[in-house]
Amino acid sequence: FFMFDALFQFVAAVAPDGEQAMTMATPWLVVFMLFNGVVVTKATAPIFLHWVFEISPTSYALQGIVLRMTEDSGGVNNFYVKSMGYQSGEDMQGIAIIIGMTVVLRLLQVLALKFLNNIQK
Repeated sequence: FFMFDALFQFVAAVAPDGEQAMTMATPWLVVFMLFNGVVVTKATAPIFLHWVFEISPTSYALQGIVLRMTEDSGGVNNFYVKSMGYQSGEDMQGIAIIIGMTVVLRLLQVLALKFLNNIQK
């Protein structure tokens, strides 16, 4: 939630109006939703697109949810986890990336508000 909030706030700070802000935010939302590990999986994605999974907050969130739900079951669920390309032990990496992206986007938002929109006291 916080990362997407920071992303949309940054886009709103950069865009001159609401219509352009929605247009600018759509590609980022589409990429993060496509590369969430369900629509396009790590196992089926071409190797040159694997970096997108490393920065996708929805990929880390869904991976954490699915792995938590299937940790006590076997058989079909383990097959599902392997076919999705999910790996356990990436929770802290996902948290660190999401926090890092949130901080960077908030800083960019402040800079955009200060230098692009000419806000005065």
